[in-house]
Amino acid sequence: MQNRQNFSDTDLAAIAGTSKTTVGKWFKGTPIKDEYLVNLSNEIDDTRFSLAVNCYLFNLPPVLLNISNNYNQETSSLLIGTKIEDLNSDRAIENALKEISKSNPDENVIKFGIFKMLRTSSIMQACATAMSHRYHISLKQVALGERG
Repeated sequence: MQNRQNFSDTDLAAIAGTSKTTVGKWFKGTPIKDEYLVNLSNEIDDTRFSLAVNCYLFNLPPVLLNISNNYNQETSSLLIGTKIEDLNSDRAIENALKEISKSNPDENVIKFGIFKMLRTSSIMQACATAMSHRYHISLKQVALGERG
């Protein structure tokens, strides 16, 4: 990330809410505290990085990062991708719902439904983050339900 967007240690420290010295330690192998990762993810306009942070924080498989390769990172493309993934997951969820009502459910159908839900939530998160960056709207403000 630092190489792709040319952030200095000072820039990253300001975004993360920590010191330049702490940032320097990150690049020498010191683990980054979750709160700093969240701050970086929320403030840096990098869809793949945001997805990677979500995978790390929620212990999700990195395969979910592949979703960033399926759609252009421009906001409208991500919105279209969100709609496509949402429609696909609706079908998978309906199938999983039918399956769990059976006396002997097929675990693979249920797993696929769960996978589609995770995939959809990942692109929705990526799209929400991209839109917040594009329109300079704080994710914290949105999550707290604050209006302009």
